[in-house]
Amino acid sequence: MIKKIANECYRPILNLIEEFEGFCFTANINLSLLVHLEEHCPDIVDGFRRAIKNGKLELTGSTAQHPIMPLIPEFVQKAQIEEDRDQKEIQFDLKPNCSGFFLPELAFSTKVVGLLKNYNYRWTVMDDEPFVATYGKNSVPFNSVISWDGFKVFMRSNYWSNMISSGKYSFGDIKAIMEHEIPSWTGNVPAYLIIAMDAETFGHHHCHLIDTFLRPMLREWVGLPTGQAVPFAQAGNKIVSIESLSVDFPERQVHYLSDGSWSTSVHDIKRNNPFPLWSSKVNIDRYRLWKLVNLALTHFEQARDECLRITSSCHWWWISRSGWEPELMQKGAELAFSILTEEEKVFIQDDYNELMALKKHFVHKDSE
Repeated sequence: MIKKIANECYRPILNLIEEFEGFCFTANINLSLLVHLEEHCPDIVDGFRRAIKNGKLELTGSTAQHPIMPLIPEFVQKAQIEEDRDQKEIQFDLKPNCSGFFLPELAFSTKVVGLLKNYNYRWTVMDDEPFVATYGKNSVPFNSVISWDGFKVFMRSNYWSNMISSGKYSFGDIKAIMEHEIPSWTGNVPAYLIIAMDAETFGHHHCHLIDTFLRPMLREWVGLPTGQAVPFAQAGNKIVSIESLSVDFPERQVHYLSDGSWSTSVHDIKRNNPFPLWSSKVNIDRYRLWKLVNLALTHFEQARDECLRITSSCHWWWISRSGWEPELMQKGAELAFSILTEEEKVFIQDDYNELMALKKHFVHKDSE
């Protein structure tokens, strides 16, 4: 699968990064992915290094194994941050070139801000839907940067990101819709828009989006390929690093920010259910998995690597979606169970058996 995605997505994107000048993408690349890439596709890791060195990739801080940070104990949060930071530098000669931190699944909570500040991170990105739930649709920032307790929180546009991620629209389509809709939102003042999604959206999930979206976007909003001395095709439209937005737009202080992720709706916030795909109050399967994982985490000192791996958000994701794949969750459950003492295994056996008995099927599991 790594080789397939490298061919469909990572190499084409890196080729575009090499081809065009005058822009910067912001990216999160977890340690767990880098380990697989180094083994199977080391040229991709080399491509990341070149892009960072050439200023075309703003690399954020991250976590080693992609956990839902607000849902795991602080000592595991610290270990995830330190493992990712240290091993990226030691094994891959990769260091963040900004003060931003990527929270997996955009799972934000003010409870993690103090910890991030202790590690000298100064900003993150959250989805704007939880913000809308608190402050209203017209409050989403476009000419200011939200700040909570001295920590900047950039808002990812749920609307525009999901429209592009659907794969239904070409760049020309999106550009036309933006030209129609955005002026009524911004009033034609200088503004910014943050669009964020999995890189695999381009080329892997939607094979056509490399050629129908990314390439024409770069051609029109950045300029022509390297070596052709032609100015930007569209004055005023730029693709810049997130951190650079702090230079051009003032801070806007707020005293409250709701917990939430990319999947959190206004309805979820009203139900006090900010992480519905990972910690739903009414899903017994996810409850059982947390019960098992939290028991295993009591053995962190003796099984550090295993404990980092069992907190990956993917284990809950695969039993939280339509077309779910419980066997991918069960790998994590098996690893967690293997950490336990014999007495603890007896205590948790019934829950473990229920998890291991789950079968693949196709019903909508995340509509609670």
